[in-house]
Amino acid sequence: MDKFPVPRPERESYVKHRRDVNRQIILPIILVTVIGAGCATLAGFAAAGKSGGVSLWADIAAIWIIIPMMLMLLVILALTVGIAYGLAQLLKVSPRYTGIAQEYVLWFNAEVSLWAERITKPVIHIKGWLDMFVKSEEKS
Repeated sequence: MDKFPVPRPERESYVKHRRDVNRQIILPIILVTVIGAGCATLAGFAAAGKSGGVSLWADIAAIWIIIPMMLMLLVILALTVGIAYGLAQLLKVSPRYTGIAQEYVLWFNAEVSLWAERITKPVIHIKGWLDMFVKSEEKS
């Protein structure tokens, strides 16, 4: 194996890829880390100040728990509104097609019932005859 890496040519696509990685992956991670550390530092200073105490830490912890839940609830609300809007649009079109769909479902149900009866009726008939012979032999 070669221990020295092969130098990559400085193609335009490779340079663009490196720039995109730095801008779209590394930079946001660093920014979120710095913002999180800053918020944690502010929370520490607020709790360790003159009026710091257990209740203040509890309030700060409650806020940090509630904020992500509020954001997730906003996402759920947006999804619910989107689904409701989509269903309202679907209801404008569906009366024409629901009758046709219901006819097909009822036809399919009738066919399944018919074929289920056709398949099980001989089996039940044979089982009845066999049970009659088995029960008469047990009595003897």
